[in-house]
This record gives sequence, C-alpha cells and structure tokens, in this order.
Amino acid sequence: MVTGDFRKFDFGYSDSGREYSRSPRLLREGFYDLGRIEESVLNSHEFLILGYKGSGKSAIGGRLQLIAQDSPGRYSAPAPIHVDRLSLKEFRGIVPEAIDPHIRHQWVWELHLLIHIVSQLAADAQADEAPRESMSAAHEQLQKAGVTPQSPAAMKRLRTNSVEVLDTSLHSSATNRSTDASRLEDWISYLKHEVSSFRSSRQHYIFIDGLDDASIVQEGRAALLGGLIQAAADLNDLFVSTQSPVKIIVCCRTDLYTRLSLPRAGKIRRDDGLELNWYQNTRDFRATHLVRLANLRARLVDTNCSNVFDEFFPERISGRAAIEFLLLQTRHTPRDLLQLLKIIQGHVEEAGRIPNAVVLAGVAEYSGSYFIGEMRDALSTYFQQEDIRRIEELLGTLRKRQFSHQELAEVVQRDHRFKGKVDSEKVLSAMFDSGFLGNVTSGGPAGGYEQYFRFKFRNPQAALVYDDGMQLHPGLWKTFNVA
Repeated sequence: MVTGDFRKFDFGYSDSGREYSRSPRLLREGFYDLGRIEESVLNSHEFLILGYKGSGKSAIGGRLQLIAQDSPGRYSAPAPIHVDRLSLKEFRGIVPEAIDPHIRHQWVWELHLLIHIVSQLAADAQADEAPRESMSAAHEQLQKAGVTPQSPAAMKRLRTNSVEVLDTSLHSSATNRSTDASRLEDWISYLKHEVSSFRSSRQHYIFIDGLDDASIVQEGRAALLGGLIQAAADLNDLFVSTQSPVKIIVCCRTDLYTRLSLPRAGKIRRDDGLELNWYQNTRDFRATHLVRLANLRARLVDTNCSNVFDEFFPERISGRAAIEFLLLQTRHTPRDLLQLLKIIQGHVEEAGRIPNAVVLAGVAEYSGSYFIGEMRDALSTYFQQEDIRRIEELLGTLRKRQFSHQELAEVVQRDHRFKGKVDSEKVLSAMFDSGFLGNVTSGGPAGGYEQYFRFKFRNPQAALVYDDGMQLHPGLWKTFNVA
C-alpha cells in the first residue's frame, strides 16, 4: 500500500530563473546532466547550446552560477546576459553603416561582449599581477569614456574616443587613426589583446540567454543576432588559442537558430554545438532521461521513492502504461513533464495512490491552461494575436485528432470566419515546427507499423509532408474536445 504523499514533491517552476532564486537545491541536487553537458560547458570548446523551449537551456545558466558560488576560487559566472531584455535598438548606429552588415553586426557584439568581460576580469583578485593591472587600466579607460556593460548605446562614445594603447606592440595599428570605424576597430583590437593576455587561476564564464523568443527575429534582427553567434564563436576561438581563462556560452532555441542570418551556421553547429534532445524512442519508458529527472527530484523529498510513476499512479491510464500516457501529453521536454506532474499535484486530495479520475482531471487542466498557452506562445513567432485566435477557432471547428491538409483547407474555404484570413499551409507548417502537430503515415517509413508518427521534437531534421496525414499533439486533445 502506498503511504507517501504525492503533493509533497517539489517538481520546480516553469521558469529556471525562479528555480535559481527560490529553489536553488533543485539546480544543485536535482539537475539532470543530459549527455554530460555540464562537463562540456565547463571544460570543452563547445559553446552553443541548442534546444527547443523548455528543454533546460536556461537551467544550465543557473547551474553554472551555483557552481561558481560553491567554488569561487575556481569559477566566476555572473548573472546571464538576457538578449531579450536588451534594448536591441541601441545597437544601431554604433558601427558606421558603410561597413558590411555581417561585419558590422559582429563588431558591435564583439565590443559589447568584450566590455562585459573586461568588467568581470577587472574584479578578479586572483589574477596574476601584471595582467590584473593591465586589465584594471583597460576598465578605467572604458569608464573614462562613459562606457559600461549596462548601456549598449554608450558604445557609440568609442567612435570619438581614441584608445590609449599601453602595449607598444599595438602602437603601429593604433596611431593616426581618425575615422569612427578605425577607432572602434582599435578598441576591439585593444580589448581582445587585454583579454587574451589575461591569466588567472579562476575560469570566467559569460552566459548569454534570452534567444528563446523568436519574435525578435521577426523584427528584422536575423542579421544582428547572427552577428552575436559569430562574435561569440570568433572570440572563443581566440581565447582557446591564447589560453585565456574566459569562455562565452550562448543558448539558442533550435528553430530560431535556423532563422538567423549566419553564413557559418552549419559549421558552428557541427563543431561547437551542444544539443538538448530529450526524446528517446524506447520500449522501456522507466529508463528514459525525463523519467529519471522526475525521480531525481522526487528523491530530494523522499529518499525511499524509487519510481514516482510506479508508486503513485495507476498502472494504466486510458489503455496505456501510466508513464507512456503521461509522456504522450508532452513534447518530451523537462518543462512539459514537470509542469504536468505539478498540475496533477493540485488535484490530489490525499496521500496514497492517485485515482485515475484525478490524473485525468490534471491532464485536462494541463491541456487547457499550460499546453495551449505554450502553443500560443510558440505561434506568436509566426502570427499576430488575432490570427492565433482564429487558428484556435479553426481547430475547434475541425474537431479532429487526425485530419488531412485538404480537410483543413476545406473548412477554411467554406467558413467566412477563416476564408481569406487563414493560410492553412502556414498554420500547419508553424504548428509542425513548434511540435504541436505531427505527420502520421500508415505502415511507417519502412512498413511493419500500423501507423508511424513524425514530430519535430522526435526528429529535429523532420520536415512536414502535406500529402501525409496530420495529427494534433495529444496534449491539445482535451483543449479541443477530441480526447
């Protein structure tokens, strides 16, 4: 007989920033290191962390901060730079428009990142004496020019302030430079030299987050954000080659990355990318990474809990094993599963095994509040709010789990609410890319299956096939009354 209380478990928050501030133990002891990504972040050359929303990219930043707090003699990791909180308009006009756009965007990010790094290194009391003094001098020069990491617009002042070069090896390239572009180039060269020459027993990390909201690409910033990735790649290459104790880490949503204007996107992804893909096609759901994560967090509260799903859930739900049923409601991301468990907790009234009806009530709330909210958020990348409302109305009118492109298009054409206002192909493409719609093929790709389902979160390289059948994600079935 189960005597434990499912309500006592702490499965965390939907936002890792809140976990960091409110429940840091979840990131210290309840962090699941998928693919030993922590080791790669700390000690390897890979710097680009890719994953879909809710895959745990930001949690790595919080984890890094806690590691630095617990081992301050070895690591330094200040609060992440959140790109979505920066006033990206302030990056305009810093580098003269006459410069090639790709170079211009790379320069402005190199300058911004170097200013952050100099500010961080100048406070390192463990640095060797000579580089510490040199770094302090660089920091003072920036302050004298009125430039701080908090104000991107202030970088424009470097167009009219000449760098006071202290290293004689840089004099030849920094004298008699009078144009705005040449002064900026001098500053970048000077700051690169100082950071490259820096030596300390402490490793410094600059963590860049906030590239989860793809709407910033819609605002014509694909080239600007591509410049950020290129700047981070080139600076990291420099720091590795010069043995500087600095590393820049960039987190980016997988589908947003593919939309950036970045000439070397494929090469950077192959050589320097770390991908958070939690999906596992397995017959043993108990052994999956997501189930292990949930159990890891459960054991922080009850050390005797070996498997939270076996111990608290019915053996079968709607004809499927409990773990399989619950995972089907998710896009196989930590956020989806942990939020589903947290919402189910709110429906539990007593200790012991959770009744089937209570689980289904939690799943219904999850579908109608959390999961539909995630869909709206994802579709905001592609559509205005009024269009998203129409898409929801269209799916509610269709009222089918599985349908064809033709069926959807016919509803659009015959209903005045959608005709001329909804592009059925664009809707299907956006929902597929966001993981809320999949293809279904009879017989599977090579035969032997009754049906084969193809979702983006299962295979990031998957492409929508309009001639195949479509299936609405099971997490939406309750919302649209097709469960």
